[in-house]
Amino acid sequence: MEKLEELSRLVNRSKGQELFLFNLLSGDFEKLKRLEVQIKNCFVMYCPDSLEEVEEIMSMVPKSSWFVL
Repeated sequence: MEKLEELSRLVNRSKGQELFLFNLLSGDFEKLKRLEVQIKNCFVMYCPDSLEEVEEIMSMVPKSSWFVL
């Protein structure tokens, strides 16, 4: 859980949303990190609420690569 709290702080997302995404991704922390980087670099301003939205975000072409973890 410490990893989730640290990631939550780094990406400026609530702990509840981070836990939701972690569970949505079947507990795959590395995939969660990739998703958060993609969200930041594609300037997505919402929390995905389904695997379909996650897949849509992951298929986007990043507008920059300013955010890294």
